[in-house]
Amino acid sequence: MNPADSEILLDAYNLRLRHGSGIKTYGLTLMDALRRLGASVSLLSDRGAARTRHEPLQEVLFHDVETRPGRVALGLRRTRDQVRRAVAPVRALPVPRHHVIPDASRPGLASADRVYAVRDVYDVANGLYRTTRLTTRVLPPGRARLWHATTPLPIRVPGLPMVTTVHDLVPLRVPYATLDHKKTFHRLVSDALRDSALVLTVSECTRRDLLTWFQVPEEKVVTTWQAVPHMPDLPAGVDPALALRPYGLEPGRYVLFVGNIEPKKNLVALAQAMSMLGDDLPLVVVGRKAWLYEEQLEQMESVLGLATNRRSSARERLLLLDWVPTPTLRVLYTHAACLAFPSVYEGFGLPPLEAMRHDCPVVCSDNSSLPEVCADAALYFDPDQPDDILARIETVLGDEDERKRMVAEGRRRVAHFSPERYAERLGAAYARIPEGRLAEGGAAGNGRAG
Repeated sequence: MNPADSEILLDAYNLRLRHGSGIKTYGLTLMDALRRLGASVSLLSDRGAARTRHEPLQEVLFHDVETRPGRVALGLRRTRDQVRRAVAPVRALPVPRHHVIPDASRPGLASADRVYAVRDVYDVANGLYRTTRLTTRVLPPGRARLWHATTPLPIRVPGLPMVTTVHDLVPLRVPYATLDHKKTFHRLVSDALRDSALVLTVSECTRRDLLTWFQVPEEKVVTTWQAVPHMPDLPAGVDPALALRPYGLEPGRYVLFVGNIEPKKNLVALAQAMSMLGDDLPLVVVGRKAWLYEEQLEQMESVLGLATNRRSSARERLLLLDWVPTPTLRVLYTHAACLAFPSVYEGFGLPPLEAMRHDCPVVCSDNSSLPEVCADAALYFDPDQPDDILARIETVLGDEDERKRMVAEGRRRVAHFSPERYAERLGAAYARIPEGRLAEGGAAGNGRAG
């Protein structure tokens, strides 16, 4: 398939998030790549679409601040929608695009060429699949030629071939570190592999995992990796000392981690390494509190000797920043002593490349996709050995020549994952879908996964 002059329908499952995730970033870079290939991009949104003949009002109501009914009313509504969608496909309503000023905080919706809406389509589809293993069918909207799910979803568009991106198999490879229902996740991925004309992975590591865990033809699974999103350089006049002062930080005097606070990120081991560091540098954690974070924070604070019932002082070793705006993140990357990334498993691992984009040296785990992505630009450690983590951090702090080498290699890795190269890889993958498959469409089915 040549995506040029074709309308590709993407899900907004992660694009709808306010502060994002790795898969949201993937969705945005995918939209950019498809446009580079000459395609138009439409989104399937779960926001309610008002049925009114007055087009401007329809658009206003779609973008209006959502008000949810009470828990009981919402549960009844979703149960009713599940019953309806179990027996019949649902039609996505087109959303007008001419009257409302785009919301810059929702870049996916703001930049899509077209938007179609089915109220609560993702929550209802997931609920229906969990209880019945039925997939939700959405009638093909507009002129869409292909349905690309940016993560395995229990949604099919009868008549359209499906492409699914699989980022990782964390619930299966690290089951103790997630709250996913493992059997449901396994079925969901298996059904997506079966029904997809093409499966994309973001690393060879994930591709190997898929071929090991599931019966799927090798030629159907293609690694495209992903792109490092464009992050503009800092303005020349920015004073790093002033930019970091609100956080009590000094340029080059902190170790940075970027990512969710959750078990698989292995932050306790990093805290143990930092506690042994002779130089009293703080650990700066930029990331939201995700699943099972409480125990992680408690252990980190215990290791670093922090008190949780008082304000942080300059001598305390842990700074939690949660979400920060992109300009602040650029400053933090640019002036960190290094990025330390001790994850026990990554499908791709975007923060190390983001750090390299800002000339920040990276020390990271020697497992999963990280050596594949970072290559010679990073120093590697055994994430189960805090003293090994410590040794790599100390190397970056004490060896200026090695630091310069890592920065130079990092720039080359970033170029390898540029938006232009990603678009080329994506186009080559799409070309594997035969035109005959497009004419036939995807698996329409009756909604029940095999």
